[in-house]
Amino acid sequence: MITSPVEIENGPPHDEEALFREARRLRRRRWTIGLLITAIVLGGTAAIVAVVTSVGGANTTAMSAGTAGVLPNGPVAMLHVAGPLAVAPDGALYVTDVIGSGFEPGGDRVLVRLPDGRFRAIAGDSKVGFPGDGGPAVRAELSSVSDLVFAPDGTLYIADGGRVRTTSRDGVIRTIVGNGEPLRTIANGTPALSAALGSGNPNPLQIALSPARQLYVATGRSQILRMTAAGKLDTVRAVVTSGPWKGPVGGWYPIAVDAHGNIDVGGGPSGWSIWQVAPNGVAHYVGYGRGSGGSDPILQPGPEGAIYAAASGLIRIEPHKLVPISSFNMPLSTVNERPGRYFPLTYFAFSPNGTLYADDIPGNIGDELHQQLVSVHNSRISRLWQEKNATPK
Repeated sequence: MITSPVEIENGPPHDEEALFREARRLRRRRWTIGLLITAIVLGGTAAIVAVVTSVGGANTTAMSAGTAGVLPNGPVAMLHVAGPLAVAPDGALYVTDVIGSGFEPGGDRVLVRLPDGRFRAIAGDSKVGFPGDGGPAVRAELSSVSDLVFAPDGTLYIADGGRVRTTSRDGVIRTIVGNGEPLRTIANGTPALSAALGSGNPNPLQIALSPARQLYVATGRSQILRMTAAGKLDTVRAVVTSGPWKGPVGGWYPIAVDAHGNIDVGGGPSGWSIWQVAPNGVAHYVGYGRGSGGSDPILQPGPEGAIYAAASGLIRIEPHKLVPISSFNMPLSTVNERPGRYFPLTYFAFSPNGTLYADDIPGNIGDELHQQLVSVHNSRISRLWQEKNATPK
């Protein structure tokens, strides 16, 4: 029971009309305050969602660009055997899981290495074949991936059997070169999708992009082809003007195009060698280069537009000589930490900041040594993966 007047913010004591008006005012005030609190909470939540979405989107884009800019939307996967490598414009490392090479049944896949050391599939569903064009790359079948190349816009080019396929930034895969028919000599002006480039085995395709993003295809010791803007293939003229192999030659294999438009090739008419074909078609011998396991040397573009080769260590190709790169070869010599052992460098790729990524021969022979994937930056080496152990060491 109230025995004294109720004072409400200096209003008159016990005035019923005043009390009624004040009660309504307080209800409106509480309602307004409630709306403000709700707005603040919802606004904060929206801001958090916006920030998370923005950060997640940035991370997704970055991670995908590591995929050639392709969104890494496939499942987390185990790397079985590391094959050809490529680094996306954002610095993310892409690795071919060469399941279809006889180590396990199934088709090859392309994986992106995540910041935590795991791998995620971005192309290939582990089935052998070619279906899937026009759809998600992670649901497409791949056959035998022999080369990977990134374009500056994040498009990933995949040499897959007797075809060249692309995976776009939105994760869609398409065939742009090759029809899968047995290898034949390609005439100038052949539509790229009608080119008979084989099945990829035993003549795997090698691909390269020029600084102007023109695609080159080496057809397994037969021809070097250039894809035109009209979607056709022309043969690259290559003539040796001096030495014992004078005249038109074939027999090219691994290729890369430097900042000046020169095509560097591994193998060539003499085998286990490196040649350079100038834009005018004149070819000359640069030096001897034998890759790991007796293969032709793998070639890749590197810092400052130069071309590098994996040939008894890492070497840089200069116009008339091969230069070993001690800042990479010395760290690589420490990988196996056993006297008499060396790192049989096979596939490699450079990141935009000059980091070298490299893997060695699958099933490194003897003394329980396993295949490894490593990086070298500022003369420091890190092991990123080891066969039969999917986590970084």
